[in-house]
Amino acid sequence: MRLLRCCFLLVCCGVSAIASAQREDWLPITEQDQKIDQVPGNPGASAIQLYHANYIDENAQTEFEYHRIKVLNEQGKSEADVEIQTLPGVSIRDLKARTIHPDGSIVEFTGRVFDNTVYKGQGIKWSYRALAIPDVTVGSIIEYKFKSDWSASERMSSAQWIVQHRLYTVRQSFTFKGNEHILGRINWIVMNLKDQMPSVRGNVVEMEVYDVPAFESEANMPPTENYMSAVRFFYSEFDFKTGDKFWEEIGKRRYRWVEDFIGNHKEAREAAAQAIGNETDPEKKLRKLYARAQQIRNLSYEPRLSEKELKKEKIKEPENVSDVLKRGYAYQNGITETLVAMARSAGFTASIVRVSDRSHRFFSKDYPSESQLPIELADVKIGDNDVYLQPGAKFCPYGSLRWMNSTVPALKLDKNGGTFITLPPATPDKSLTRRIASLQLDGEGNAKGEVTVYFTGQAALQRRIDAINSDEAGRRKDLEDELRTWLPSGAIVKVESVDGWEAPEEPLMARFEVELPAYGSVVGKRLIVPSMLFLTKQNDALKHADRKYPVYFPYGFREWDDVNVTLPPGISVESLPQAQEVQTPFSSYRTLIQSDGVRVRAQRALAMGGFIFLVSDYPTVKDFFSKVQAGDEQQSVLQKGGVHAQKSN
Repeated sequence: MRLLRCCFLLVCCGVSAIASAQREDWLPITEQDQKIDQVPGNPGASAIQLYHANYIDENAQTEFEYHRIKVLNEQGKSEADVEIQTLPGVSIRDLKARTIHPDGSIVEFTGRVFDNTVYKGQGIKWSYRALAIPDVTVGSIIEYKFKSDWSASERMSSAQWIVQHRLYTVRQSFTFKGNEHILGRINWIVMNLKDQMPSVRGNVVEMEVYDVPAFESEANMPPTENYMSAVRFFYSEFDFKTGDKFWEEIGKRRYRWVEDFIGNHKEAREAAAQAIGNETDPEKKLRKLYARAQQIRNLSYEPRLSEKELKKEKIKEPENVSDVLKRGYAYQNGITETLVAMARSAGFTASIVRVSDRSHRFFSKDYPSESQLPIELADVKIGDNDVYLQPGAKFCPYGSLRWMNSTVPALKLDKNGGTFITLPPATPDKSLTRRIASLQLDGEGNAKGEVTVYFTGQAALQRRIDAINSDEAGRRKDLEDELRTWLPSGAIVKVESVDGWEAPEEPLMARFEVELPAYGSVVGKRLIVPSMLFLTKQNDALKHADRKYPVYFPYGFREWDDVNVTLPPGISVESLPQAQEVQTPFSSYRTLIQSDGVRVRAQRALAMGGFIFLVSDYPTVKDFFSKVQAGDEQQSVLQKGGVHAQKSN
């Protein structure tokens, strides 16, 4: 009987594997696919998504995606340039693509897949796998598919189906296979879907969806996952699914686990005493404990290790703070818990705070998933003040939080289930980008010279974390690519030196050599030169008269620019723009342009205090950046020949 049962299970597994492989094959092109020539309700649309599939298997920690898109006009041919966003802890494999022409002929993609970077502003970049699907014409069908593998530290219990896309989608197929080793039954919430609902068989959830309108996003809007149609999954061991009772039970459970991990270990007392030494000032003591915690090897910021590699390095999951301090490594939350243990040993009142992450979507109490609170912070009392610390974020300076963990709901743990609090914002004084340029202009309007950029606070932290798994060449390329986005088109940029990659309390400094062909324009005997070197990035986002979604900046920021342009012989200043000053309750902008007859010096200061503005506030925000744009686009007028009086404004 046992042998028969084993044989039966093997057959079932084999059938399951075959079925899984079959549904990941290319699907046949139907007659209906070939006939579709416009988007319902939008006949001028450039393309339509005929089919999309998303299969998630939490047991295997994999996700499969399939996209089939039809090109409807010349503009739609841009769909052949495919970008697949890559997230930390996720690797993409088995990426395949092809073109199907109207006559049925097929051109397989055999080219290269590139790793690409797109900058979204404020140092935040998105990484992509990029490919160009070949031989695409109007009427062609292009399709691509791939698999994603998730690392063990990136648990997929926060998995979701994204149902709405930037293209109108005719048909979609979804499957979610739940983790058999997680206690509790699978549940889900449906966002912005009315008529099409999932069905469940055991630990497998499925859904077919038809005719989903395109999602029209806006630049500088909050994460789109807050607004798109989606199905989000969670596991529930409780009879209740939502509300305060759920979070109370989660808080009690997490508190017991954390307190057991922290414990009362002599290793924590010894480490705290050694770190503090003879220091008596409370804040200085805490700073030393923070520095000691950040010395612990942070496994959360290292590439995924296989079971074989973990065994070779003898890495085991720490069971308590004692293990962390003896072994010298932990994941990010373990490092935070170790700081709390040392702080308590030194006489501080210290607690753990579970915090949400607003980089992809905002926290909602109505979505009962603990995955919404993935990160732990330390809340340490100094006098009557709460000091929030994030030692588990590599390179995060003392007293700072990562921008996605600031101004968000967080659960401060205690034995009664905890209390929800709102964490402080990442204010402009916590992030400064300082750009200093020294350029030499020639008589034809070309310029070259040196640019030095200093990043501090959030601006530095974001770039340091993004660079952790890059080599020196990759880091330099990222900095060069970013500087090009600030400079006029055609700029030639080369990094000369970079300092401060691993010094969180110091600025990150990069020095560049730049060439700016046709920086100025020759008009008769005049040379017209931009007064401001660095381009304003918010203008395109705020150019429309109306707005559907809030205006969103990841964090408050400051920019300070100082640009010196040395004039060539025989060129003098005819006129310079007037100084500008704009002040609002949430922002400020100032410029000053002067000349000593030999050079033109332009200074600029911009500060943005808020990070999210309601649609009703859009006219005010738009008006501010319109004035910034007008100030940035002013020009200096130079003249060939003659001697002019020194001018300044």
